[in-house]
Amino acid sequence: MDTPNTPVQDVSSLRVTRRFQASRQRVYRAWTEPELMMKWFADADYDMRIVALDLRVGGRYRFEGEHDGYQWALEGEFLEVRPAERLVYTWKWETDKNLGGPGDTVVTVDFRDSGADTELVVTQEGFTNEIAWREHSNGWVGCLDRLGRLF
Repeated sequence: MDTPNTPVQDVSSLRVTRRFQASRQRVYRAWTEPELMMKWFADADYDMRIVALDLRVGGRYRFEGEHDGYQWALEGEFLEVRPAERLVYTWKWETDKNLGGPGDTVVTVDFRDSGADTELVVTQEGFTNEIAWREHSNGWVGCLDRLGRLF
């Protein structure tokens, strides 16, 4: 992955890979159970609510919150759901169109066995500008750092 200060050649997609000392099932639960997601998806100083999380193909999700007086909302639709293997879903910022460009980006999360550990690969595709790419890259790094603290 590019570091935040490195010039980006292709801003259409990003990939972040992490290894966790936990089973795929445990990592998947942390990714899909609201009470666990609340512990890692947003910084502690964000007021985040999981309004909807319908974990099936065609199901929708919606997260809302506030940070420093700024209201935000993120929503999308699940395109693929294979428990403890793969999630694919659209990602759309309702409140800040600059973070995704026209239309949605698509997030793919792969949960892979790596001995006793789990390798998690997050790929987000469809960015139209470098600002959105950098914001999401930094966001995923922070999210996965917090996720790692659960294990």
